[in-house]
Amino acid sequence: MNFNPLLFIALIFALSSCAFVTQPIKYKETNAITKVTYQKNIDINGTVLLDVNWGRKWGCGSFENAQLISLAFDKQPMKTLNNEIEPPLVMHSPSRLMVDPVFLHYAYSLEPGEYAISAVSIKVAEAGSKVGFFTAQRDKLYVNGKPIGGTFTVNPKETVYIGSFYLDCAYQPTLWRYYVDGKEAFEAQVKAYNNSFPFLDLSDVKFRLFKTKEFGNDYELAP
Repeated sequence: MNFNPLLFIALIFALSSCAFVTQPIKYKETNAITKVTYQKNIDINGTVLLDVNWGRKWGCGSFENAQLISLAFDKQPMKTLNNEIEPPLVMHSPSRLMVDPVFLHYAYSLEPGEYAISAVSIKVAEAGSKVGFFTAQRDKLYVNGKPIGGTFTVNPKETVYIGSFYLDCAYQPTLWRYYVDGKEAFEAQVKAYNNSFPFLDLSDVKFRLFKTKEFGNDYELAP
């Protein structure tokens, strides 16, 4: 992995410097895939599979706990980086209070292309009742018009697994992209998606992770 520690620390600072000042992102949540939308767009769109853990992580960095509450992704290229523009993929935690610390399965029907992370919000709490947010949007996650947080791609008629998203707490709370390790684990993951979305054709799921140098480690599934 070509790790850039200075950029990583800068992104951590970009998030943490906003704590207790900014609000979480408020974009409209994207509808998860349904049988109707899947069949309607099966010949033109791709299907993206991912997991997210929205649960609290205790003892996260210098905080009592932290909780990932929102993620958003832009389709590339972007004509303008105005933070007010709604991204095509937006995910929110089902609750900011009571969420089991488990990975939930998600599937989306998306236009083919490359997508970059464009916003993330993390709720943080100190001892007592002091609560705030780490929030970064396009003004932090793009440099010179280019996304720096990471990207994923999906092709027409393709189903792709891009990873599992949660928090890392080694420094301060930050987003981290995890993954299932090994062929057997990936096959079990696909079965879990099949149970959640039985109408999907998961006979040929591509393992192609959200590619990032700042929010995860490189990994490729062995053949």
